[in-house]
Amino acid sequence: MRVTIFGATGGVGGAAMREAVAAGHDVTVLVRDQAKLGSPPAGVHVEVGDARDPQAVGRAVAGTEAVISAIGGSSLGRSTVITECVSTIVAALPAGTRLLAVSTVGAGGSANQMPLPVRTMLGVVLRNAIADHDGQERAIRASELDWTIARCVGLTDEPARGEVHVLTEGRVGGSRVPRADVAAWLVANLADPTYSRAAVTLW
Repeated sequence: MRVTIFGATGGVGGAAMREAVAAGHDVTVLVRDQAKLGSPPAGVHVEVGDARDPQAVGRAVAGTEAVISAIGGSSLGRSTVITECVSTIVAALPAGTRLLAVSTVGAGGSANQMPLPVRTMLGVVLRNAIADHDGQERAIRASELDWTIARCVGLTDEPARGEVHVLTEGRVGGSRVPRADVAAWLVANLADPTYSRAAVTLW
């Protein structure tokens, strides 16, 4: 499958890039700074540009069959970077294209899946990040793409557990999930329709 990955210089995106190559996919990544990507696996096609630039995004998704967006924010301050990037990506994709996007628990009204003390923290410390993820989720939901939104609890660099718990309703049973496991789940769901046009929480 021809797959384009955004956010490949980050933890989840980089792991998804490596996972996708290992799974035999034809991978393209769009990065602003190629130096931050390091040495990608052999065969990865690298496009350099900003995901808010329609021309750069158009080059990266030309002929693609599926997209993984693991774009994250860089601070706790107010930002619309994720919303702007994902809105540009959505606009560039033909209807029906598979899109898996990494979001955060708390976005899309999902804060009630967490215990009360955590919900309080999310509403204070992460309110700006959640607002940006809310924006990307609105853009995705308004599209005609074959989308899945993966809202994650706290991401860590711990070794992969080899499994991810997927929540569609109710309360989460943990507050941390390794980035490597999230990446593996995203790649495994590139061609899996189970969560098509659904938002899930990963923990």
